[in-house]
Amino acid sequence: MRNKTVKLANGYEIPSVGFGTWQTPDDATAVAAVKEALSDGYTHLDCAAVYGNEKSIGKALKESGYDRSRLFITSKLWNTEREYDKTIAAFEKTLADLQLDYLDLYLIHWTANAKQFPNWREINADTWRAFEYLYEQGRIKAIGVSNFKTHHLEALIADSKIKPMVNQIEFHPGFMQTETVTFCRENGIVVEA
Repeated sequence: MRNKTVKLANGYEIPSVGFGTWQTPDDATAVAAVKEALSDGYTHLDCAAVYGNEKSIGKALKESGYDRSRLFITSKLWNTEREYDKTIAAFEKTLADLQLDYLDLYLIHWTANAKQFPNWREINADTWRAFEYLYEQGRIKAIGVSNFKTHHLEALIADSKIKPMVNQIEFHPGFMQTETVTFCRENGIVVEA
């Protein structure tokens, strides 16, 4: 199952099973966990700047000696780093911490929304413009979002050149998010649970 992939809208393939690094301490624990996951056959690592462990993950990747081209590394942009210039700077920090030259997938971790910001749509669009720029520069192989509902996706698609390729959401038998999943399928956006 770990060797199966799903094709994204741009043709890039994402492994169907990944190793999540949320709540893994940024220390020898993270280094050991990532090395063990890689030795057990995982090739997809799901990271995020807010997890606070990307330096240890980078150390594990370096020490493991795995061929970078065989790995699929995801990271996510945290809420405080939204908007164009902050997004670019946050991306550079993530790459430095992970000791990588590119990411396979970069996600906006959470949508700016109307409860937080009256200009939520502009914030998301400005952040997404930075994602599009980094993607067009070849520094990210695929771009997407996380925790976006249908109306957030509709607004982002209307305000962008490139559609999100992935929407990483909570998705399981107890929380199906049927409307969001249906919208994603109809728009060529892979739902990642």
